Amino acid sequence: MRIGWHLLLLAVVALVLFAGAFWWLAPYNVAASQRHLPPVRALLHSYMENAVGRRAAGLDPPDWFDADDPALMRLGAAHFATGCATCHGAPGLSRNAVVTAMLPEPTLIDETEHTVLEFYWLARHGLKYTGMPAWAGQGRDDEPWALAAFLSIYAEVDRDTYRELAYGDADWRPANAAVAFGGMTGTPEDPIQNCARCHGEDGMGRDGTAPRLAGQSEAYLAAALDAYAEGRRQSGFMEPVAIALSPQTRRALAARYATMAGGLGSGPTGNRSGDAVRGRDLARQGDEHAEIPSCMSCHGVAGQPPRSDTVPLIAGQDARWLSIWLRLWRDGPLPRTPEAARMAAAARSLSDGDIADLAAFYSMGAPASVSQEQQSR
Repeated sequence: MRIGWHLLLLAVVALVLFAGAFWWLAPYNVAASQRHLPPVRALLHSYMENAVGRRAAGLDPPDWFDADDPALMRLGAAHFATGCATCHGAPGLSRNAVVTAMLPEPTLIDETEHTVLEFYWLARHGLKYTGMPAWAGQGRDDEPWALAAFLSIYAEVDRDTYRELAYGDADWRPANAAVAFGGMTGTPEDPIQNCARCHGEDGMGRDGTAPRLAGQSEAYLAAALDAYAEGRRQSGFMEPVAIALSPQTRRALAARYATMAGGLGSGPTGNRSGDAVRGRDLARQGDEHAEIPSCMSCHGVAGQPPRSDTVPLIAGQDARWLSIWLRLWRDGPLPRTPEAARMAAAARSLSDGDIADLAAFYSMGAPASVSQEQQSR
C-alpha cells in the first residue's frame, strides 16, 4: 500500500515537472505561420464541433422566429455583408487574402454542416482562440437568429441571390463587398447606402427586414443613432454601423429619413399571431388592474403624432419588430436613454399574449378603430 502511494506521488511530481518544462521550453510552436500537427488539429476541431453541438441542442428559439421568413434572411444577409464576408467570403465572392493566413483559417460557410441552432450559437457566442467574435450587442439574444436564418440557406445561394438578399436596391460594389477589409460597401460620402441595405432606399424597411424609418422625427432618429454610437443602446446590427459615423453624419441621416415620404400609415404583411381587436383596446385604454398604461397616450396611432418628437411612431411597424422591442423593454437589456425608465415601467406587466396582441394591432398601421373584417377574424 505504501509503495502504491509512493508511485502515485512520484507520478504527480513527474507530471508537474513535465508540465512546467513544457510551459517553460514552449516546444509547440504557436506561430500562425506553422500549421497544427494533424492530431492536434483533429482533436481541436472535433472538440469544437462537440462543444457547439451540445450547447446548441439546448436552445429554444423565440416564438417569433421562422427560419423560412424572407425578411429574417434579408436581415441576416445584410449583416453578413458587413460583419462576416471579410473573413468568410460570400456567395461568388472570395475572402480577403489577409485572413487566409490566420490559424485557424476562417471557415468557408458552404463547406460546413451546421443546424440553424448551431449557426445561432456560433453567431451569438463566437469561438475562443479563433478570431471569431461574440455578438457585438452582448445583451441582444434576439438578433443572431436573423444571421442563423440566412446561414441555413447559404449553400443554396448564388451571387445574384446574395446581392438581392443583402442589398436589395441599394448600391452594390462586388469588387469590395467581400474582399475589402471591413466589409462595408457604402462610402463616407454616401453612408445612406449602408443604411439602405436593411432599411430600404425608401426608408420603409424592406418588407419587415428592418424597422421603418421614413417619417420618424429627426430628433428621435438622431437620439437613437447617438445612443448606438455611444454604447447606450445595444445592437449587434446598429452599434458597429453607428460608431463609424461622425455626429454630423448622424444628424444628416436623421434629417434625411425624417423627410422621406411614406411614413408609417399602413402596416407590412407581418407575422401577426395576436388579437388585433384586444390589442387596440389595450393600446387605447391600458389595463389599470395589471398596471399597464395606454400606449396611444405616448405613441399615438396612424394619423396621430406621438406625444413628443423624441417618442417613435410605431403604427405600421412589422409585428416581429414590435414583439422584439416590447420584450426587450420588459426583460432587458434596457438602454441608457431618457425614455428608458418610462418604457420599462410601461412594459414590465405585459404578458406574452399582451405583447402579441399589441403587435398585431400596431402592425396594421390602423387608426383607433379596427375594421369589421379584422374584428371577425
